[in-house]
Amino acid sequence: MVRTLRVLLVEDSEDDALLLLRELRRSGYEPDYERVDTAPGMEAALDTRDWELVISDHSMPTFSSSAALQLLQRKGLDLPFIIVSGNIGEEVAVAAMRAGAHDYIMKGNLARLGAAIERELREAEGRREKQRAEERYRSIFENAVEGIFQTSVEGRFLVANPALARMFGYESPEELLAAVSSIDDELYVDPDRRTEFDRLIRRHDAVSGFEAQMYRKDGSVMWASLSARAIRDPRGRLLGYEGTTEDITERKRAEEALREIREAERRRLARDLHDEAMQDLVFVLQSMQAAQITSESRGPDALVLEQEIAALRRAIAGLRNAVYDLRLGSVKDMSFLRSVESLVELNRQMAPERVLELVVEDDFPTELSGDAGGELLRIVQEALANVRRHSGASRVKITLGQKGDDVWMEVEDDGRGFEPEKGAGIGLTGMRERANALGGELEIESKPGDGTRVRFRVALPTLPKN
Repeated sequence: MVRTLRVLLVEDSEDDALLLLRELRRSGYEPDYERVDTAPGMEAALDTRDWELVISDHSMPTFSSSAALQLLQRKGLDLPFIIVSGNIGEEVAVAAMRAGAHDYIMKGNLARLGAAIERELREAEGRREKQRAEERYRSIFENAVEGIFQTSVEGRFLVANPALARMFGYESPEELLAAVSSIDDELYVDPDRRTEFDRLIRRHDAVSGFEAQMYRKDGSVMWASLSARAIRDPRGRLLGYEGTTEDITERKRAEEALREIREAERRRLARDLHDEAMQDLVFVLQSMQAAQITSESRGPDALVLEQEIAALRRAIAGLRNAVYDLRLGSVKDMSFLRSVESLVELNRQMAPERVLELVVEDDFPTELSGDAGGELLRIVQEALANVRRHSGASRVKITLGQKGDDVWMEVEDDGRGFEPEKGAGIGLTGMRERANALGGELEIESKPGDGTRVRFRVALPTLPKN
């Protein structure tokens, strides 16, 4: 298939130009050409047409291939430049290639011209595609809403885009890079979060959605969400990190406002249920019990009254559980140990007849934050809820401890027990799901009439802290 080729011939000999055109046609090209042999002529041709290829004679009376190549380069045009000459020495040819010429061909060996043109056109298209990709990346980099960065292995900033600079309160990426040498040491409000981020990315080569508080230029604090991945060479050697940063301060404020609204509503519901609905039900229950005591009836009416009293007691117990479940919602905002203590105290209030003992061993961590503390707390909460609702226990012992890199929790009761292989209720299923999410182990030991023991263990270094 014949392909049209826009080719600029830098040649002073019309006969040699005809030989070149004949070889181009023989190679499957239909030349759309112009012949020039001076610098002004070549410059005018470059200014008026878009060319795909330049073929230049080496030596002409008033021009040369080296001058033609320099002119092309001054124009900033990335066009294949092939020298075709009858007398060019090897040293001159090598010098021309080093200067930027793409190939040289002797006029006595024009059969090689077609293959050389095909190769150079293909490589030129590859360079243009690479340039387009770089331009697209540059456009994304410069105009992205998210901050984009690259750091060294040590955390030193190497690259930052305008969005990242604005996010931290700087006028330009250059100002940010000059002012902040290390994303690790100078931006994190909580140094432990920097340590955790470093541990995660070194372990997994990537971190997604890691949240931390960071300082702006003026000293104010913002919430940032970071995602990053490790950059490695073909041999796997770590070169640095690249990633994105999003300012989530407003989202965090909205979440906090929503949490406060929900907490206020939860407290209001708990108060209304306790002070109004439950008190009214208790009053009715007491009245019915008084009527039962004074009643002389021993027939069907007495049986109905007894059933109604039993149903009312169950309703009050269920309502009391609902009230305390609502109150448990605020526990998660405390420190982990304080939250566990509050859970235990609430369960004591819900069942005064039951003895609850909390034992915290000396080696237990003073703080478990974020998802780790939250998930562990929910496991304790669900274990205590199961005790309260199903066990009939008179004594419960909650123990927290640490052994090596493992933290563990145990809830043991002296209740009626059950067969674990048959105990697939919602509470146990929820505890198992939370344990699996943390990468921990959940053990449940129980048998009818002999109480229940729930034990959870997880390696402390694997606990997420988001």
